[in-house]
This record gives sequence, structure tokens and C-alpha cells, in this order.
Amino acid sequence: MKELSPYAIKILEERYLLRDKDGVVVETPEELFRRVAHHVANGDPSWEERFFQVMGDLDFLPNTPCLVNAGRPNGNLSAC
Repeated sequence: MKELSPYAIKILEERYLLRDKDGVVVETPEELFRRVAHHVANGDPSWEERFFQVMGDLDFLPNTPCLVNAGRPNGNLSAC
């Protein structure tokens, strides 16, 4: 996984990483990418690893609804 800039980490913390009931961030950027890859791969381990790799290498990042909702009860991955 490529190293993220401090600015990128700040944006992820403010907008995309999971929080607990008290609003404390409980997810790392790597865990975010793993959560999204797992949800998108829908149980296929080889696709999960491939998707994680392209996100971790910053070759591709999905849209905001996917980053926010993948692996959560809402699960809606699409934007308008």
C-alpha cells in the first residue's frame, strides 16, 4: 500500500473512515480499503485482493458512496 499524504489521511478521517457511537475514528485507511474491497468482491477472495491492491496503490478509488457505504448496513454503492 502506498503511503498517503497527511492531507489525504485528514480527508479520509473527516469523511470516510468508520466512527464509533461517540464519533471517534475506529478504522485505518488500510481497513477502509479492505472493507470496500471485501464488499465489492462479494465473497471472491481473488477479486477482493485485486481490488484492494488497485486501491492501495492509488491506481483507482471508487466514488464517495462506495467508500462510505460498502460493508455497512446501507450498502448503497451508487451515485446519481
